[in-house]
Amino acid sequence: APPHPREPAPTAPQALELTPTGPHSQEAAPEGGGPVVRLAPAVGMPPVWVGNASAAAIRRAARLGDGWFPSLISPEEVAEGRERLADLAAAHGRPTPLVAIGGTSALGSGPGVPSREAIASGIRSAYGRSLEEVLDIPLTGGPEQAAERLAAYRAAGATHAIIGVAGGDWRAQVDLLAETASLLR
Repeated sequence: APPHPREPAPTAPQALELTPTGPHSQEAAPEGGGPVVRLAPAVGMPPVWVGNASAAAIRRAARLGDGWFPSLISPEEVAEGRERLADLAAAHGRPTPLVAIGGTSALGSGPGVPSREAIASGIRSAYGRSLEEVLDIPLTGGPEQAAERLAAYRAAGATHAIIGVAGGDWRAQVDLLAETASLLR
């Protein structure tokens, strides 16, 4: 049921807390009162990945999520976040959620393929981080270099990678990403 017009809409964390879990859950109510969330017909809950690399997102993923999904961070930041995630999940009596990273790539060369520096400059501008912090985040070069970089994320605890294409011919980029994936198997 939608919230009463005079009541604030639930925030994402509240909505996640209210989401019924389990294949037979049909309703949930917030502690302390408030609107009841009803699902009809009852449906199984899909996996919930909590996005963002913030401390709050890690806490939410540990308490409520099936996965943690930070984007555009280094393997070192993934490893630190995963360690915190595991500790918090254990404190809640939950298994450690999976880790899926979001990234960006521009593989190979050719018309419209931006450089690592150009992509990193965009990340720097969008997220207010230093160029040194973000220079190694974009996947660039050939499939071998990209696979090496993704292997570092895997070693840091990531089990999934969702990669956006930053430029160049889309089909060629996707083919290069497929080749990269084959090198990681």
